[in-house]
Amino acid sequence: MTFYADISAAYDDLFPVSPAQRSLLENLREAGGVRSVVDCGCGTGSQLLPFAAAGADCLGFDPDPSLVAVARRKLAAYPGARVEEGAFADLPRLAESPADLLLCLGNSLVHVPAEDAARFLFDAAKALFPGGSILLQILNYERLFREGATELPLIRSADGSAELRRRYEWEGRRKVAFRTTLRLSTAEGPMIRRNEVPLYPLFPEELREMTSLAGFEDVRFFGDFARVPFSADSDAVVCLARKA
Repeated sequence: MTFYADISAAYDDLFPVSPAQRSLLENLREAGGVRSVVDCGCGTGSQLLPFAAAGADCLGFDPDPSLVAVARRKLAAYPGARVEEGAFADLPRLAESPADLLLCLGNSLVHVPAEDAARFLFDAAKALFPGGSILLQILNYERLFREGATELPLIRSADGSAELRRRYEWEGRRKVAFRTTLRLSTAEGPMIRRNEVPLYPLFPEELREMTSLAGFEDVRFFGDFARVPFSADSDAVVCLARKA
């Protein structure tokens, strides 16, 4: 938990909302008439901000209490926003009424085994109004596995005060040991925090099938938030689908 308490202070500097992601979220809000949003694995709540500011009812939840605390402070000015501590399995309990849009970003879905991810997608469909949308984003594990990737690009904050190194150790096709090293600049000198968590890769066609079986249609894959067409060499899988 120390790792997450430390990274929560630098989270927004390391993972800022990109212009392309912001543009996509705004487009979904404006074009879809979104009045309610659920963000599953919301981190510090940045993706909920444009919806909360526009008056939408917002629910965000995350398993880490340090990130939840930051999100609550960030969204405190908006009475329609609520942030809770919870995992994917808590979606049915936390989502008290259907939403127009459900988000699951930041490669969050691969933190649970495939069977739990499939169950979450069924719960996500139940948590949406008919015609509601889901926006998912994970890394393109087909490419990472094919290339035998063992290290992801270094992430560094704009001012250089924080950096995150990320390494993969593959334990077969279905599981990865995800090792991170966080360096933070402090008045006392550099502070280093190391962490390891298991990841459970989902491959693009698996995700497409899971999403369809859960009750979604018009399942579209993109290679990034700018909605560049997905290909085998894309870095990410951005999935946008609509509840039937």
